[in-house]
Amino acid sequence: MIAFELPDAGSADRFCGRLRLIVHATSLGGVESLVERRASAPGDAHVPPGLIRFSIGLEDPEDLWRDLVQALG
Repeated sequence: MIAFELPDAGSADRFCGRLRLIVHATSLGGVESLVERRASAPGDAHVPPGLIRFSIGLEDPEDLWRDLVQALG
């Protein structure tokens, strides 16, 4: 599990929407790679709006890297 912060909520939402291999989910308990923008959940107003939590799964690291780069682009 890692976390990183994008500039704002809009950037974080666009990033999550552009992912193709990595799944945007609210539960981070699978074997597949998952991301979550915690601030989008009710009751988590204290979380920075651009914070992304990333649970790295069992996919090929190069495939994950390519998906992250294209989603940021």
